[in-house]
Amino acid sequence: MINRYVILLFMGFSIMINSAQDIALSFSDMVSSKGLSPVNCVVSSDKYFYIQQREKSTKCDLVINIFNNELKKEASFSLDNSKYDFISIKYLFDKVILFASYNEQMHTHLVYSILDEKLGFGPFNEIFKEPQKSGYPTSFIISDKTFEDQLHVIAELPFVSGKNEDIKLLIFDKDLKLAKEVYNKLEVKFETKRDNKLIISPNGKVFLIKTYWEKGNNFNIYSLGQEVIKEEVIKLNRNKISALDYFFNAKNELVIAGFYSSQIRYNYEGYFLFKYDDDLTLVHKNQYHFNEKIVKTFKSPKEIKEKGFGLDKFLLTSFKMDAKGNHYLVAEHLGRKKVKEINNWHSMGMVIIKFNKNGNFVWGCPIEREQVHHKRTFIGGFALSNFQEPQYFYNELANLNLRKGIPVEYGVNNYCGTKHITFDEVGIPTTKDLTISFPGSEMLAFHPVELNSSTNAKTIFQVINESGEKSCLAVIE
Repeated sequence: MINRYVILLFMGFSIMINSAQDIALSFSDMVSSKGLSPVNCVVSSDKYFYIQQREKSTKCDLVINIFNNELKKEASFSLDNSKYDFISIKYLFDKVILFASYNEQMHTHLVYSILDEKLGFGPFNEIFKEPQKSGYPTSFIISDKTFEDQLHVIAELPFVSGKNEDIKLLIFDKDLKLAKEVYNKLEVKFETKRDNKLIISPNGKVFLIKTYWEKGNNFNIYSLGQEVIKEEVIKLNRNKISALDYFFNAKNELVIAGFYSSQIRYNYEGYFLFKYDDDLTLVHKNQYHFNEKIVKTFKSPKEIKEKGFGLDKFLLTSFKMDAKGNHYLVAEHLGRKKVKEINNWHSMGMVIIKFNKNGNFVWGCPIEREQVHHKRTFIGGFALSNFQEPQYFYNELANLNLRKGIPVEYGVNNYCGTKHITFDEVGIPTTKDLTISFPGSEMLAFHPVELNSSTNAKTIFQVINESGEKSCLAVIE
């Protein structure tokens, strides 16, 4: 292991962690986070744009800190505009662009503003508007990336009771001028709250994945871009799908995996994996039931008898592909637990399922851990965006309030300690302590949510103190 003194002397806040695979970890300057929640971190070729939003606000009430490629703070801007509803901030066409909407004169207006690194956000420019219906507005979904200088946007048209949902696919050029508009009506009834995901394949195919509730979660997938669209129902023969996630593999196939429940209960009882080609033809399908080892890790025989054979209070949190094409599906436990009359957040651990590059099951591994804390901020596991091999991390929160100081194996200023999990070829896990020395003098810990999860370049996390009033970026190359 490289001596920490040498690293601090010659690399500033950059350190090297000795683990199963060396991880280069760098920290930015500290900034204020009082009353703010992290939104994302937008990365250009030589800048990091750390975006935070006022807690519980849906408006353009934002703080943007700009760091250079050495993670030194260069500028900070605030935007407090109650007229506009915040949609997203993305790095598109070599610009940091803020998208927002507002309702006026019985229309919903889609607008954008470009960030100037020296002056802050410029004026808002309108690029689309849609009439309201019975007072209901239009909502917008902005794609995470462009394709051949085109930006795709979904306009979820105003709710109309008893009618089928309708949408518009909007295609903008690199100057954010509307180049194409395609209207579609879906074979699904309108709901006031909609769960639609817009995804663009590596070769430019546009898909919409819809989740809606009808005696459980239901999932449809649509191929967009034409007036007549293709719809496929994502379903299993006998079991009800509870949750799913997706990515595109090296063959440009859309890979969808998730968990299913029984017809009666909605706890996770097994998992599945589908593959679709460009034409939404199903080319691969399988499903598996949880084995006893996974379920009995988290439930006693009495609980199984009373509540059924399944994982209660588990959530799908990750679906990733490693450098060899293997797929890893993750579910984590999250619940509530009273400790000394205080209702805390509680996690019992996680389940990791491995599929090979062909989509077939290889192994399933339960990971037991005990995380109890009054803030959800520190609860959960996390992985790297650059997912070369299966490795996961989590904050060691067991007996946190009973400790007299943090054990030396966790490093300096480490509020709760960080664990690192790796796996051998048959899925046997190894858990190690990471020795991390956080910058400054305050006790810090990882917020286990990626700030740039839509990209696969650098993994970026927020590092915060216990009160949440100060934070910095942790960048893993």
